[in-house]
Amino acid sequence: MKRILLILAILAPVPALAAPARAGGWAVTYMDPAPADMRPHTTYTLGFWLLQHGTHPYEGDDLGEVGLKFTDGKRTVGFPGVELREPSHYAAAISLPPGTWKVEGVQGWFAPYTIGTLSVPGSLKVDPIPKDIQRAIDGQAPQKDHWGEIHPPGFPAGTASPPASPAPSTSPAMSPPASPSAGAAGAPGTTTVAVVEPDSWWRPPYTVAAVLALVALGVVAHRVRRR
Repeated sequence: MKRILLILAILAPVPALAAPARAGGWAVTYMDPAPADMRPHTTYTLGFWLLQHGTHPYEGDDLGEVGLKFTDGKRTVGFPGVELREPSHYAAAISLPPGTWKVEGVQGWFAPYTIGTLSVPGSLKVDPIPKDIQRAIDGQAPQKDHWGEIHPPGFPAGTASPPASPAPSTSPAMSPPASPSAGAAGAPGTTTVAVVEPDSWWRPPYTVAAVLALVALGVVAHRVRRR
């Protein structure tokens, strides 16, 4: 019995530490429409929105680094985001060599968000919002409008509530490249920063469940050992 109490005492603070992940510690990165034909070693400016709970601007003080991260299995390249006039709206200038790149939103102290896949040459394919996150978004109360006419993609003008349906799978062509660049990624005119944070292992709804499973496993192991 003493050992069980010891295990519970050790694990008791964990749900409290994990609570912010569910209460406020998650966000979603929405991409503005990207060019339909993106070429290697060419500079493009991509717009994106980092929304806490997937619906509203960040409500804290210091969010930290925001940007886009690209990984092809061998290389990881990051491009910092620059704040635009609209709340939670950013832009990042990118230039990439040929390849198939996993795209993630670097969300400050929030866990990185998987956006989709970019083929170079080719286009950006945006993944649907994960079902658990979409349910959390759908369960929120209606939000006030933070933006007006210029608003995140999928958000009807005059509202801060996104539709329940997932984002389109491919970004349509809406604007030409910002400026061609004949050199490799990292050539003059582009800003390239290595991003080293690891992929997040958690999704907000599962953190407390994982902790409870660990407690149950400890109790079972103790009883088996006594027998």
